[in-house]
Amino acid sequence: MTAYDVTVDPLTARRQGDVTIGVRPATPDDTDELARLRWDFRVEHGTPVTRTFEEFATEFRAFVMDALAGGARWRAWVAHADGRLVGCVWLQLVEKVPHPSRGRWERPLAYVTNVYVEPRLRDAGLGARLLDAALTFAREQRMSEAIVWPTPRSGSFYRRAGFGTGLAPLGMDLAGD
Repeated sequence: MTAYDVTVDPLTARRQGDVTIGVRPATPDDTDELARLRWDFRVEHGTPVTRTFEEFATEFRAFVMDALAGGARWRAWVAHADGRLVGCVWLQLVEKVPHPSRGRWERPLAYVTNVYVEPRLRDAGLGARLLDAALTFAREQRMSEAIVWPTPRSGSFYRRAGFGTGLAPLGMDLAGD
């Protein structure tokens, strides 16, 4: 089965306007569509385009094949409708350093990123459904917490989902770009 002939699961599919949208875990078969969504996401957010889509997609394909391999630390979920992907979310399992307290296991963090829904399908809860799929997985895997780096535009979305109101985690640009 490819990303283009997905069967809509009636338990996870919902009508949104005149289209039925399902949410499911991503597979390597989704690679090309995930590349398109990632490209659209970054271009929409003003990322300068310095190479062709095909150059980007070649690099992205290698990432996805490694990221979605069995046992990998990355997971993704996709929203699908009309034979194509219309949204996605990525989650990375981030291991924590073991704690010196006897018997204490440091559960991993869930880093949630790249929540994206095509513009025509926004504001109807699809992003929340994708985020919920990722957070459900994180809870099932007993991850200790979920973190995001929201943009000013996405902050309210994450707060509605239950993320805190504090500042985003601090970061430092090590690459200089």
